[in-house]
Amino acid sequence: SDTRNRDNLQAMLLPALRNTANLFGKKIMLFLDEVDGISGREDSGGLDILLDLMKEPTVPVIMAANTKSTKIKDLAKRCKAVEFRPVPPRLLTLFLDHVLQREGVKLGPGDKISIVNNSRGDIRSMLNSAQSRASGYATVSNKDMIDLDIADAINSYFNAGSMEHATQFISKADASYPDPRYGGSPEERRKDMLVALFSSIVSSHVEHNDLVSLLDVLSKADMMVGRANARREWHLLKYVSSMIASGLYKKSRQKGIKYSQFAMPWPVMGPIFARSQSTRKILGELAPAFHTSRSSAGSFVLPYFIRLMIDEKVDPVELAVDNFHDESVGESIAKEIEKAKRK
Repeated sequence: SDTRNRDNLQAMLLPALRNTANLFGKKIMLFLDEVDGISGREDSGGLDILLDLMKEPTVPVIMAANTKSTKIKDLAKRCKAVEFRPVPPRLLTLFLDHVLQREGVKLGPGDKISIVNNSRGDIRSMLNSAQSRASGYATVSNKDMIDLDIADAINSYFNAGSMEHATQFISKADASYPDPRYGGSPEERRKDMLVALFSSIVSSHVEHNDLVSLLDVLSKADMMVGRANARREWHLLKYVSSMIASGLYKKSRQKGIKYSQFAMPWPVMGPIFARSQSTRKILGELAPAFHTSRSSAGSFVLPYFIRLMIDEKVDPVELAVDNFHDESVGESIAKEIEKAKRK
């Protein structure tokens, strides 16, 4: 799932944990990929619910992580950790030759060396790069190119003085054009070139007509990326960078466009994030009490609950202690009451 917060994980995992066998009587095993990619903001509560579920799992659970991360150390303590080391270059080369021979594809010695070296011991990365290269798409990670962080590449593109230099910055960006149908880690989503350009453009002060033209270019590029991934026609991806670089260039000069990871500016997003943290405890108590999800409790229960508290003049701390045995929940309710009174 693209977003792996508490509500989404509960909805997906609880049915699997409650059934130890499928319809055919075969035992179930649960596999969770890229648990190190669960972020703190977008996936709020995701790691907490995993910790709770892993206390006494009813089915075997296997989790995979790409890197060691301090944020999953508590989760790792409840699991048996098995570390897979990077595959040596010699074995990668042998396996790559085997796959190329089986598929009837030929690559030059220089291409194979570059693909193996840039895979960093990851077989999946190596095969993806080989497939792209065989389709005529020179991957961004080739050794003869200097990778630029996507933030630096986008800022340099919008400040470039010529089309040639601007195109080079897009081509050299440490970015990708992933399939939007599948989720990825926060870092993979950050390196999505189309998403990064979109958030940078809409969060800048661009005139309406220019904004329409810029977004039209991105929408056409997005259609090509979607077609390439859906039909497995990866050779189309080699045209996307030049399409973006040339299409956006004229209307984006001297507009003050700067890289922004988020489409919503922080002055707007900050209060929303702060309030979500404040209401998290309240919804955690209201959802099970009303036999509904946290999302539904926030949309349909909380507004009327706060209004009743105001109308009946109920002390929020006293109610929280008596019913939820948690004074901090009452403090969060009190904040919501104050906000409602100011409206």
